[in-house]
Amino acid sequence: MKSNDIMMITASGADIEVNRRELAARLGVVRNYSDDLIESCMKRLEKIIQYKCAYIRCNVDMSEENICDFRFMRVESRNLYRNLSGCSEAFVMAMTCGIAVDRELAKLKITSLAEYFVTDGIASAAIDSFADYAVKKMRGELKTPPRFSPGYGDFSLSFQVPLLERLNAHGLLGINLDSAYLMTPMKSITAVMGIKK
Repeated sequence: MKSNDIMMITASGADIEVNRRELAARLGVVRNYSDDLIESCMKRLEKIIQYKCAYIRCNVDMSEENICDFRFMRVESRNLYRNLSGCSEAFVMAMTCGIAVDRELAKLKITSLAEYFVTDGIASAAIDSFADYAVKKMRGELKTPPRFSPGYGDFSLSFQVPLLERLNAHGLLGINLDSAYLMTPMKSITAVMGIKK
């Protein structure tokens, strides 16, 4: 699906500073850690990550209780409805670290489980850090509630299908879904973020 209203945000590994607190929590280390293995994995990952985000700004009809109607998808979810309370528009987004990260993780799973574990944690923290970066660029001066992703609460993962189709995520981001609605590349995020009236 092609659409002229899809906007893009891209960044290289060097552009995004990985949140160290988030990374420490994922790796189970102290916040002010110093570790050669972590630093070497971080440098290697920084060279191959290709951050990409596709998003749209669209209307959302909240006139029916617990129904969020984006036109291209009609979501029945008490949790999403509560999150979007007071919003008449929303950003709908998908983002990824790119397939090279999956390939690196697959290689490390065979060659070094320690490096695999550390690199996986870094990549998870990295996509969250990029999500924060992308959301800040989208938001500008607008007032928004926190982003809310399929799979949270009663916002079903099945809504990944219309969301990714609407964003042409396969063509623009290289994101694919399996039968369980899980994304490849693995370090990918989809979300909705309301815009307060």
